[in-house]
Amino acid sequence: MRVGGLLTICILALASFSFGQVAYSDWDGKHAFRINANGSLGVDLNTLRPASFYENNTNLPLLKQAGLWIIAQDKGGAYHTATHFQNEVDGYDFWAGPVDTLTGQTSGTSEWNKVWTVTKDKIDYHKENSQKVGYEVPLSLRSWPAKGSDGFANYLAPFIDVNDDGEYKPEQGDYPDIKGIKSAYCIFNDLEGEHKASLGQEIGIEVTMLVSQLEVNSSASFLEYFIINRRPTDYENIKVGFFIDGECGNRFDNYAGTFSNYPESIFVYQGDEADEGFFNNDLPYIYATFQNENLHNSIAFNDSKDKNGKPLLTEDFINYSNSIWKDSSFLTVGNDGTSGNIRTDFIYNQSNLNPWAEEDAPNMVGARTIAGFVEHTDFSRDDFIRFNVLLDIGIVNNENIIDDIFKKSLYADKLFRETSSIKDVLSTIELFPNPAKSIFTIKSNRLINSIQIRNNLGKLVYSKNKINSASVLCNNTLTKGVYYITINTKGRSFLEKLILTK
Repeated sequence: MRVGGLLTICILALASFSFGQVAYSDWDGKHAFRINANGSLGVDLNTLRPASFYENNTNLPLLKQAGLWIIAQDKGGAYHTATHFQNEVDGYDFWAGPVDTLTGQTSGTSEWNKVWTVTKDKIDYHKENSQKVGYEVPLSLRSWPAKGSDGFANYLAPFIDVNDDGEYKPEQGDYPDIKGIKSAYCIFNDLEGEHKASLGQEIGIEVTMLVSQLEVNSSASFLEYFIINRRPTDYENIKVGFFIDGECGNRFDNYAGTFSNYPESIFVYQGDEADEGFFNNDLPYIYATFQNENLHNSIAFNDSKDKNGKPLLTEDFINYSNSIWKDSSFLTVGNDGTSGNIRTDFIYNQSNLNPWAEEDAPNMVGARTIAGFVEHTDFSRDDFIRFNVLLDIGIVNNENIIDDIFKKSLYADKLFRETSSIKDVLSTIELFPNPAKSIFTIKSNRLINSIQIRNNLGKLVYSKNKINSASVLCNNTLTKGVYYITINTKGRSFLEKLILTK
């Protein structure tokens, strides 16, 4: 039985932090970046300096910061905001720790101010030796935060329950349920204190984040978020966004872009012919691909105080989530997006017949932060949103950066789909008939919460939420071809391949 929420990465020696400071773990690899316990990525929160580097070389920065950007509108029309984007040190909207499901209160950050790490090698060794006399369970498995207590959610970090008793007992063979070769887990909320990043009213969410690496020597990191509404407030509109504040060597030589169609991505890249003093002739880029949701809109801004500069007020964060500039004017096609006549939802969009690229505008290179958003129209108490993002980097030399981003994102997204359908014998999904003409059935030994169907290009073509049944009969109008169905049960998701022959 697989239970829970998400995974983790390396626990460094965190004994020196004091209450109020944010603990962290440094994720090694081709893209070495910091994972902070409050969910913020690629930044040293003590200084707001980059903590994201190519092959751990601190002279080759890739990110200044990255993370979530969430705007929710309640049924009374009021906006609530929570973001990882910071203009000032200690200007947080998120704090480490879960939310009490009974009282809505937070835990305080000291106990939960951690990033947990587990590797596949440790788990494999544990599975082979857990029943042997004298075996001692590794600390990373013993300390895995699988179960909540004192009012917190019963299941938190996901685990394999070998004897199906509903308890996490690694000494009896249980172990963390991770993806790929290593994973990192943290849990955080937007309720611990006053919002000093977006300066807005809290949403009331608990978020679990699992960061995973699927291949050895890969630069790709797969981020899986579960965003849970822990307050009795029903939201009729919520934008869930992810932003990347790029460095790419010299911060002030950058451009940004969007793929509005598959692979739906936002990216920042080196805009000069050479990155003097940093990557030189090797031109870096960093991108985020939205894996399980359709990208609804995007916006990019610079470091100035202009109408297309850094967000400073709550209204700026709200406007940017709707691809509207700080002065309430619309994003438009052409140049820097501030002075055209044709409104658009996507800035510097590379996915249409007439790509609008910054270098063709032409725009001056400079600092670039870009955010992309997905949209939901119903987010009630105890509802959750699963939000998957691929974060990756690349280096090109005398090649087209845009083409390289497209190819690299396609490969990584395909890898994720192929490796995410791992099953265990205690959790079963049946999909029949398969191949099918138009009618097929999905059965599970657990209640199915929701399903999403994507075509072979990864485009979402059908979804159904709040199913609450162990069986779903689908009679669809989809054309023949190969489809991928994500089936979400309590604490577990499956990816199944469907072939339609009609």
